[in-house]
Amino acid sequence: MPSTESLPALRLADVTTAPPDALTVPKSTTRKPPLGASTYGPLVSDPLLTVDDVARRLNVSKDWVWDHSSRKMPRLPVIRMGDGTLRYRASGIEDFISERERVSSLRSGRR
Repeated sequence: MPSTESLPALRLADVTTAPPDALTVPKSTTRKPPLGASTYGPLVSDPLLTVDDVARRLNVSKDWVWDHSSRKMPRLPVIRMGDGTLRYRASGIEDFISERERVSSLRSGRR
């Protein structure tokens, strides 16, 4: 750390007459995360749900969940594990509920 003796002293007259650019401190630059990078921190998690969990959350049968997960274009956002089990992100199920609610309100507004 340099000693204060080597630093030039500033007088009030120097500060008030200096151009504004001379007195500004440059902003530190921060890097932006790459596109598609997760914005979740390490402590925030999005738990994976089982078929039972989703059936309970949607108040439907497990068969309904399986049916809506096994189509060519599944209605539920599903993650297929290597052993054939199905998992669902909690946020994906909440998004599904929000979308169904939005579509329902649009349909009822037309009538």
